[in-house]
Amino acid sequence: MAAALLLLVPPVGLLAALAFLTRPRAARIPLKGRHVFITGGSSGIGLALATAAAREGARVSILARNAARLDDARAAIRLATGQDVGVHQADVRDAAAVARALDEAGPVDVLVCNHGVFVPQELEKQDMEEVKWMVDINLMGTFHLIKAALPAMKARTRETSLPASIAIMSSQAGQVGVYGYTAYSASKFALTGLAESLQHEVVSDDIHVSLIFPPDTETPGLVEEKKKRPELTTIIADSSGGMKADDVAMKALNGIKSGRFIVPCNFEGAMLAIATSGLTPQSSPLIAFVEVIGAGLMRFVALCFQWNWFSTIENWYAKNKKHG
Repeated sequence: MAAALLLLVPPVGLLAALAFLTRPRAARIPLKGRHVFITGGSSGIGLALATAAAREGARVSILARNAARLDDARAAIRLATGQDVGVHQADVRDAAAVARALDEAGPVDVLVCNHGVFVPQELEKQDMEEVKWMVDINLMGTFHLIKAALPAMKARTRETSLPASIAIMSSQAGQVGVYGYTAYSASKFALTGLAESLQHEVVSDDIHVSLIFPPDTETPGLVEEKKKRPELTTIIADSSGGMKADDVAMKALNGIKSGRFIVPCNFEGAMLAIATSGLTPQSSPLIAFVEVIGAGLMRFVALCFQWNWFSTIENWYAKNKKHG
């Protein structure tokens, strides 16, 4: 009924109403000459983000666990951009080590929480230590970074009168649950609650939160993950296209610079963003318009996808029981 009434509202009038309602207000977040701190910056999406930010004239710092990979990343970024970057070795599970790294790096203007680990497995078969490992890195590591960086970020925005950003790298598995992703999806879905609440807490400090949802991305981590995926996970996950790390980095960086809260990286991600928009913040009246008009249709599309996934699972188990 509500959707039908919305269709009776002239599009111009609806857009005007959405321009009034959308919050937080749109912002442009400059990178040139500003400090961008990226975790998981020694490879994959993190390395691609660090390289792209350095090309735009940002002062870049990267954090990771492996010192040798950090040195290799610094050399690669210097070769690609002519810019040097700061490197910091720490495990994001160690709050004290994270705080020391951020203190050494200095006040941050754009914090990119890009770290993450993933081992696909049915929950019944997965060791609880492995579950805890994923939650500690993917979720608690993000808390440690934001908690350590926030006081100086707030002081920095007051000093410069420029907007800042906290970007959190989630996953399309943080928008929809998939067979074999029980622990991983739980750690990524939790980031949405973190990001939504955090945006309320920092909006008055002119800090904009971005939640990025990449699909499968060609990284060293994905190569290892695919070796361990359950067969059903591979069948379902392969229905969504993958991306190169450089392309994800560009989409992510553009979303960060425009202060967008939800940052999808491909067509499937954009559809998922509409389907799961719910009560997420939205600064763009145009995207809000698409969400309002498309929500009902996307629910139907989502049901079609779920029908296909459940049918795949039922057929796979029926086939394997027959041959078992």
